[in-house]
Amino acid sequence: MNIFWQTMLSRQTPFLGRYLPYLLRQADQTLSAPFYAALTRSGVARSEWRVLVVLEELGELRVAELAITSLSPQPTVTHALRRLEERGLVTRTVSPEDRRQRVVAITAEGSLLTTTLMDEATRLEAEALAGAGDLTELVGRLREVTAFLEAGAGAVAGHRASAQ
Repeated sequence: MNIFWQTMLSRQTPFLGRYLPYLLRQADQTLSAPFYAALTRSGVARSEWRVLVVLEELGELRVAELAITSLSPQPTVTHALRRLEERGLVTRTVSPEDRRQRVVAITAEGSLLTTTLMDEATRLEAEALAGAGDLTELVGRLREVTAFLEAGAGAVAGHRASAQ
């Protein structure tokens, strides 16, 4: 982890120390830093990484579906796809159902790079979390909370209604 994040993480305020979005971001930054360095060494941007993993695991998708699944804005995905296509890691073709849309698929070279990086991500995650105990319950709760929030439950639903 670089000095910036070490400094930022050591300066947690009482509010931020109990504010879930901040704590999740802190965990993400701390846990992901070694893998982000591996991505940089591989010449893969984070946005490209998410796109590659989604394509590796789900197969070919339309650009809009890829944006939703990778949690990325469509312009970000389009830019990432341009770079990935230039490197021969993905292909884009016209959708047979709707000629206005593009279907994206991962190439064999893209698949090899992605599975190698997935293995590295898994290794680094296991290494970082060794000794942290069984995190199965935590992962399950995070999935439940995410589903709750995505369903528009709680205060989020009230915010959405008032924002419309």
